[in-house]
Amino acid sequence: MLSQRTKAKAVDMISIDTILVPVELTEAAVYAVRYAAALAQTHRARLLMLHVKAPYPVHGRIAAGALEHVQNQRIQKEQTELSELIPDKFKDSITVDEIQVTGTPTAHVIIEKARELNVDLIVLPAQKRHGWIRVFKENVLQQVIQDAPCSVLAVHCPPGKAAAQPDA
Repeated sequence: MLSQRTKAKAVDMISIDTILVPVELTEAAVYAVRYAAALAQTHRARLLMLHVKAPYPVHGRIAAGALEHVQNQRIQKEQTELSELIPDKFKDSITVDEIQVTGTPTAHVIIEKARELNVDLIVLPAQKRHGWIRVFKENVLQQVIQDAPCSVLAVHCPPGKAAAQPDA
């Protein structure tokens, strides 16, 4: 059994200055962002919201010039949606940076950004995939846990809780 003094030293050694939370606009991911914001406030940490987008397929690149205006509108819409994910009660007390990158596989992009930005903690939603999607969709959480340069926190979103605020 650990003494109170040993426990206190262990807590003092943990420093969380930068938290990375990959974002997609699912219920579980929204909950994870809010959970990460609460952690950032508690630890006075900087919060990095990372939105990873897949590149256009080759045939899409041919038409990309014609679709550039539509693509720019989509990026602006996504940036607005990302900004709205952080609850107002956290906005004045934490530093939030929004990062949008294009790349695949998603897990690799998350890991590389965590290394590049010297992240102390990655917060990811723990989502169960059902049916055929679990066969075709990469398991980002599992890959990030295995290869991340820092600790990873998997956040379970209780059903219907994305709109609710996690306890800070």
